Amino acid sequence: MEKREKKTVRFYKVITKKPIVECAHKVLHLTEDMEYEFRVMAVNDAGVGAPSNISMPIKAAEPKDIPCAPSVVCVSDSTNTSISLEWSRPADDGGMDILGYIIEMVKGEETEWKRVNEELVAETHYVAAGLETGAEYKFRIAGVNHVGRGDEKETPEPAQAVDRLTPPQVDIDATFKQTHIVKAGGSVCLGINFRGKPIPTATWIKEEGELGVMTEIITTDGYSSLSIESCSRTDTGKYTVNLENASGSKAITFTVKVMDTPGAPQDVAFMEVSRGTVTLTWKPPLNDGGARIHHYIAKPKGTDKWVVVGNTKNLTYAVEKLNKGDEYDFRVKAKNEAGYSKPRETLAPVLVKEPHIEPAADLSEITNQLITCRSGSTFTIEVPISGRPAPKVTWKLEEMRLKSSDRVSIKVTKDRTTINSRGASEPKELVSPITVQEQRGNRPRKKHENKKMHCDNTLAI
Repeated sequence: MEKREKKTVRFYKVITKKPIVECAHKVLHLTEDMEYEFRVMAVNDAGVGAPSNISMPIKAAEPKDIPCAPSVVCVSDSTNTSISLEWSRPADDGGMDILGYIIEMVKGEETEWKRVNEELVAETHYVAAGLETGAEYKFRIAGVNHVGRGDEKETPEPAQAVDRLTPPQVDIDATFKQTHIVKAGGSVCLGINFRGKPIPTATWIKEEGELGVMTEIITTDGYSSLSIESCSRTDTGKYTVNLENASGSKAITFTVKVMDTPGAPQDVAFMEVSRGTVTLTWKPPLNDGGARIHHYIAKPKGTDKWVVVGNTKNLTYAVEKLNKGDEYDFRVKAKNEAGYSKPRETLAPVLVKEPHIEPAADLSEITNQLITCRSGSTFTIEVPISGRPAPKVTWKLEEMRLKSSDRVSIKVTKDRTTINSRGASEPKELVSPITVQEQRGNRPRKKHENKKMHCDNTLAI
């Protein structure tokens, strides 16, 4: 007997110590995983006969076996005329690659298994079609390798050929988000993957409003989306997609926030004007643009341009270091994440000057307006005063204006005036009025009668 290596087409003679007289022989010392072909020739005294046909190629490897049965076989879906099957690969393939699978079924109470697929199924799933509506079927699956068909695995229970109804379900992955924030003029797309049987219908609505004219809705068998181009503040709101089929419904709500610049602040006005400082006040915008107001910015107009003087989170701001005697216009802007609002200006310019306070005298601190003193003695009258700029104070005895002298001392400070008389004459009654008058250079602006205090003190001199 000779052997031949297939790839090199060489023939070798099997050498044995004893002649081979049986019709079987074990060939030893072959190369592992090498394929061999064999042929046999008979020998007698006349010589060697013709060789037999060459055998099928055989690999020198460990013995092979059929695969074991799939570990799991289940029904994944069904319709009125079909049943979908899934199974796992055998845990042991018998030492050889699985060539495919054979699917067999039996109907109802029948006992004869019938093969479903003509060709081997390479995948681990299969749809058995052309079934009788409402009938029950059992299935079994067997793997096949080069050695042959393996063991079978049956479905755990009969499956009925009917439509399966499943309520709508939403497939959510890491990219899914329900809140979308977009700046005005941008675009947004709300999308959702879904499933169910029968295929659900998808309907989009906007809470508290209608869908805008720039809205586009696209729906396929398992996906629905709502897109908005050139978003505006009116597109802000909640959008809900309702999924519905014969077995149930499901709703998913998205929130869209369109950020725009805020509206202009309201009612910008002057709260106080003092030396070199103007304090502004205003009200928040009617529309915040969909985002929290970060701060406000105040600008005064000096000569030919607006200059930023500062920003604040409050609704007031004191603009300092202004030129006394100059007039200024002011405007205020609001700012959020989207940017600045349009400005709101003061209704009229303001003149930076000393604040004006009408002159006044307070006699409430003088508890006794009747003063009696002996000849040669001294008396003092002190009256609190107020006003800005500092008022001019005049003391009179009847119609005679009093001035500081050896006997009379008159003092005026910013908040009070004092008269002191020394060495008074014989007693007599008199009326001593005090006039508190606002000073405007050399020309009094106005003499306020209600600010003239008549101190009807009876003086004994």
